[in-house]
Amino acid sequence: MKKNILTRGVADDLTSRALQLEKTHKAQWGKMNATEMLLHCNRANTQLLTANQPYQPPTLKEYMVRFLALYVAPRIPKNRKGAAINDTLGAAHDVHFDEQKSEFVRIVSKLAQPGNQFRLLHPSFGYLTTKQWGRAAWLHLDHHLRQFGV
Repeated sequence: MKKNILTRGVADDLTSRALQLEKTHKAQWGKMNATEMLLHCNRANTQLLTANQPYQPPTLKEYMVRFLALYVAPRIPKNRKGAAINDTLGAAHDVHFDEQKSEFVRIVSKLAQPGNQFRLLHPSFGYLTTKQWGRAAWLHLDHHLRQFGV
C-alpha cells in the first residue's frame, strides 16, 4: 500500500524523522538549508490545512500527471522546482530553526487528524481528493527529509 500522511503511523514516522534534523544538516541536493526546507514544508502544508477552493474538474493532462506522480513514480525527482508561492530560498534569515521544526511537527499532526477535508488545487495535478492530498503530502515531506539525510 502507498504511504499516506492521513495514516497516523505514517505521520508519526515523518515526525520522528524531522526530530532528527539539525540546523547543521547539509542538503544532499538543491540549494535550501535545513531552516528554509522546514519553512517551505510548513508553508505548503499550512495552505493544505487552510484552503477552501472550489472543485474544478482536472484536465486530461492533470489527471495523467497526477496518476503517474502519486501512484507510479517512486519518488519526487531531485531538484524539481516547486510552486513560486512556496519558494523559501534566502527567506529564512528571520526564521528560527527550532520554531520551524516544532511547527513542522504540529502541522504534520494536524494533517493526520481524522475528518480532514483538503480543498486545494495542486499547481500540476489540479483538484485532488483528500486521500490524494494525503499521498502527495507524504511524497513531498519524504522528499525533503531525504534531501537532508533523515
